[in-house]
Amino acid sequence: MGGATLAAVRTSYNRTRVSSSIPRRLIRERKWFLLPLYAVLRTSDLGREAIENSGSWRFADHIYRGRPSGRFLVGTALDALLLRLPAATSFRLRYLFVRREIERRVPAIAASGRSIRILSVPCGIPRDLAEAAAALRRRGGLPEAARFIGLDLDADALAAARDLIEPLGVADLFELTQGDAFEASRYPAPLDIVTCTGLGEFLDDQRLGTLLRIVHGTLAPGGVLLITATGRHRPSAYLLRELAELRARSRGRDELVALLRQAGFGDVRATTDPRGLQTFAVASKLEAAAPP
Repeated sequence: MGGATLAAVRTSYNRTRVSSSIPRRLIRERKWFLLPLYAVLRTSDLGREAIENSGSWRFADHIYRGRPSGRFLVGTALDALLLRLPAATSFRLRYLFVRREIERRVPAIAASGRSIRILSVPCGIPRDLAEAAAALRRRGGLPEAARFIGLDLDADALAAARDLIEPLGVADLFELTQGDAFEASRYPAPLDIVTCTGLGEFLDDQRLGTLLRIVHGTLAPGGVLLITATGRHRPSAYLLRELAELRARSRGRDELVALLRQAGFGDVRATTDPRGLQTFAVASKLEAAAPP
């Protein structure tokens, strides 16, 4: 993709912050009582990333990694507390869901003797794919023909992805590509597995439906999409909206399943976590019907 074209489509769907100064906005809106909390949250690496960059890939990976860090002892202690909150612990299940499904499905596909291609879009830091690939390689369940592809608009995310993949010893299995999730030509079809976590929360139903149809069209018959949706946790949603201007779209299980079926997926299996905050769906593209 040429630089001019890429610049034209470079949309950070999760960057919903509009104010140059959140403290000034809080004062203007007479929400001064949130200012002390705003200041304290910035000592936590998770809180500061949420405030400065909305729901960024660094924010997501910090939760997936689950290691508290921050400025001074208070920042690290606060970070540990934030990582234990229900919204964060449910959020981390997205990464575990994808990793588990890849580790389970790749050996089954490999048994057929054909090549395997797995795409994460947008990939951010693809910790789920990389750790699954490393675990499969250690167990001897990863065929040489397996390829993992990460697609993301953000060059910094791709650089961070390389920094994760190389120490795990799976860089030879990965291809990282800069591009827009809505440009079908960037998908190296046919694909066996596509993972998409975190993008749908920043798309309306029409836009998400478009993305799902693109994915469906690039999957091989029998291929699957692993996708998640986030339910509404009112306290977390309020704080993220007011202190980080992070405005995400919540969806329940039934809403996500309906959108997947409308996009052409014939077999959709969806579950929710015990708190009802995350939905995990495995949507399969039906095998081509045999000719009469």
